[in-house]
Amino acid sequence: MAGRIVLHIGAMKTGTSFVQSVLGNNQELLAERDAVFLGGAFGVQSRAVRDVLNLPKQPGKNKRKWRALVQPVGAMDPDTTAVVSMEFLSFASDRHMGPFLNPLRNSHATIEVILTVRDQSRVIPAQWQTYTRNFGDESWPDYLRRIEPSRSRRVTRSRAHRTFHRAQDITPMLERWSRAHGIAKTHVVTVPPPDAPRSELWDRFSAAAGFDGSGVDLDDVHDNTSLGFGSCEFLRRVNAHLADVPPRRYRVGMRALARDVLAPLRASESRPVLDRRAAEYAATLNQELREAMSDSRFELYGSLDDLPVSSSFPDLPRKAASAPEAEVRAATLAVLDHLEATTDVAVGARPSKVDDLIATAGQALRRANGWNA
Repeated sequence: MAGRIVLHIGAMKTGTSFVQSVLGNNQELLAERDAVFLGGAFGVQSRAVRDVLNLPKQPGKNKRKWRALVQPVGAMDPDTTAVVSMEFLSFASDRHMGPFLNPLRNSHATIEVILTVRDQSRVIPAQWQTYTRNFGDESWPDYLRRIEPSRSRRVTRSRAHRTFHRAQDITPMLERWSRAHGIAKTHVVTVPPPDAPRSELWDRFSAAAGFDGSGVDLDDVHDNTSLGFGSCEFLRRVNAHLADVPPRRYRVGMRALARDVLAPLRASESRPVLDRRAAEYAATLNQELREAMSDSRFELYGSLDDLPVSSSFPDLPRKAASAPEAEVRAATLAVLDHLEATTDVAVGARPSKVDDLIATAGQALRRANGWNA
């Protein structure tokens, strides 16, 4: 006998961290209902998925963790549902389908896929934030120009364009996974609007996954740390002073900085606002999602109304505004204050110009994290 496995493949910025936190924090309750979070931790699933995505380097080694992760499914009762929730699965290309699915097909498990999707007008600012937190250096107005292909012939060569479309080209993801040999069903879950009850996304996800998700504890569930406009702009501009830092070391240091110093500023900061053209582009992407989900192969949980397609945006500016300099200054000063209070780094004089202040913060971050070595 073999169990049933649900692969929650993303997409990025669609509440995946929330779902993963619920799964991880309620494992005992869910196990009583024959729902198993494979590996017991997000980190275990993440490492297994990333190893496969690193193919063709060391093909045997790259597949080992994934095979170990999904191996228990073959011995599970058919009434048991195993869950993998890892948004990097959405990055899989055709050459990754075999390594991901062969171990499950060989175990005769029933394989189903869930893709969560979100209003692109909310996704675009979230993707820019992720971009700035990973060495991204385009300003908010520039980012909007880069991600839309029709704005410039050169945008497809930009990192901003590549990373956005790798994460948000939903139709190719649906086609690739739904048509892969062995996939029994493909479910699409829309992320509810901001004013919906906090449990709504989980209720939709658990219904799509086919297990009873009622009564879970949401008190200790964590979403991704979200930053305000000024803090994101600080990160973008300080990245220019940290371009040579190894990515893994950069992410460790900057993740803690975002969580402990910048996230608490969010309540006092503004939010990036789309310009009219970007809003039109977001609506176009939403329309593409709607059309893709009209395919009878896909089971919808939620509502297409969660993907608005308005074509008129009179209240939005013609050109997107950059982050207020006062917010950027406040975020930079907060970082410098934090470094002086928690490390042996002596910052010294605080320059009056924001650019010079950011450069000072970049040097202080280097010293505090040992990034000069």
